[in-house]
Amino acid sequence: MNVSASLDSVPSPPGASLISDHIADYIMVMLCFMILTFSLPSIVLNIVNVYVFLNTKLDSVTVCFISLALSDLSAMLLLSTNAFFSIIVAFGLGRGTNLPTYTYALSFGFSFSVDSSSASTTYIALQRGLCVAFPFLTRHVFNKNRSLVICVSIFLVMLSFSLPRFTAFKLKTISDPMDNTSTIVVVEYLDSWDALESFYTMFVKTALVFIEYGVMIICTVAITIGMRSSIKLKQNSTALTDQPKARKRPEGKRTKKDKNCKDSTGNGEDQLRKKRDCREALVVKQSLVVVLTHVILTTPRIFACLYQVFEPRYRLGGQFQNLFFVFFTAINVTDSINAFVNFFVYLKFNSKFRNYFLTSIYKQKAIV
Repeated sequence: MNVSASLDSVPSPPGASLISDHIADYIMVMLCFMILTFSLPSIVLNIVNVYVFLNTKLDSVTVCFISLALSDLSAMLLLSTNAFFSIIVAFGLGRGTNLPTYTYALSFGFSFSVDSSSASTTYIALQRGLCVAFPFLTRHVFNKNRSLVICVSIFLVMLSFSLPRFTAFKLKTISDPMDNTSTIVVVEYLDSWDALESFYTMFVKTALVFIEYGVMIICTVAITIGMRSSIKLKQNSTALTDQPKARKRPEGKRTKKDKNCKDSTGNGEDQLRKKRDCREALVVKQSLVVVLTHVILTTPRIFACLYQVFEPRYRLGGQFQNLFFVFFTAINVTDSINAFVNFFVYLKFNSKFRNYFLTSIYKQKAIV
């Protein structure tokens, strides 16, 4: 049997609530302003990310970061819209009767974008982790075309999980029971809603998220250990290579190493090798920071989704509905921060990204 509901003012259910409606509305307004503080700049920065990566050399890693930037861009567009709607409703600006209903509908697209972003980050972690742990076996496994196929597949798989839930309800216009001369938009749930919502919560938001979270942590550890082992191996190799040269020309040999990979000693081949090793290390560090940032900022969402599974009162229409709204709005703040910081990670660790941004967009001299 179909059920209709208006989200204009969902009343708190009977029973003791942890926070009052007034306090919850006040906190959510502050959180929405915090969301806009990061989400609006994130929209611009992720457009810049896509533009710069498309105009640099496309490789396996670049394709992954383009996919991640597109997911973050769509998520921030929807999140900013929802935050605007929530502020308008809270302050009573204009005719915002139907804005909560539209916000609810847009939240489905936001969830899909966040899921796609998390899956793309997981693939980045898995790719870099395997390349660091098994460099010779995976040297030719990950390339531009394969990464493109995998990123598109990730998008289609996450869409297949989200689309049935999105089609299990529809927006319907009815007469306003408080004023018969006007109409309001309500949500009409279909018979399949409960089953699809339970599947999405249990599988996508809990089981799949925990799998992605575990993969990212394991790969982060593998990347960190692999980088340390690689640095020690290269230091030992360099020491053994430079030792005969020191005996031949002790007066002209410099023993201080340049931490910025700009050592001017040695022949041309050694310089090229050192620069190549430095670039590879920066690529790994770039991926590591992106994945690590994602892991830290998505941890609250994982525990919130897990608590929602075991606590039925912690959801829309439940006894702790106010806390549900407040906590997930706070989690949206961390999502906006996550989408915001990636640009600065690329600017720090990716020389091609930095040079193209400085010369073509910022109109400054490139930094070598």
